[in-house]
Amino acid sequence: MIEICSNQWTKARIIPCYNIVIMEEKKKVSRGSEFWQIIFPALIGLALIGFLCVWVVIGVNPGELTRFAEISTVLLVIPVITLSLFSFIILGFLIYLVQRLIVGLPPVTIKILEFLDKVKGVVKKVSETIVQPVISPAAIATGIRNLFSKNGNRYRIE
Repeated sequence: MIEICSNQWTKARIIPCYNIVIMEEKKKVSRGSEFWQIIFPALIGLALIGFLCVWVVIGVNPGELTRFAEISTVLLVIPVITLSLFSFIILGFLIYLVQRLIVGLPPVTIKILEFLDKVKGVVKKVSETIVQPVISPAAIATGIRNLFSKNGNRYRIE
């Protein structure tokens, strides 16, 4: 949408509805936002992972370590099994759809082939009708020419 803007320096000028200057200012990133939005969270996450590793090495006895290993194995296996189950269900549904398609496809293709045969017949009749005025006189002229030719050979390759 275009609106007319006027002020004391210009009588009237046409400008877009949005202010390009404000948009450009919003695109500019302030100096501190890169650190606080990217680097700081990454450093905090790295520090937490490091603290967890040190806590496991120092503060946990071997019996509890195997328990944590079993828990982490279960927590890794549950999503894999869930995704595998969903994949298996989707695969089964697709197999069912393909089976239904295989059963339903031949009758449809027979109807399509019958329709295409009708179209082929119509096209053949129309093309013969269009070409007939050109080919018939040429065929008659060639036949007459062959009757009166000096060469008595009926089957000639030209």
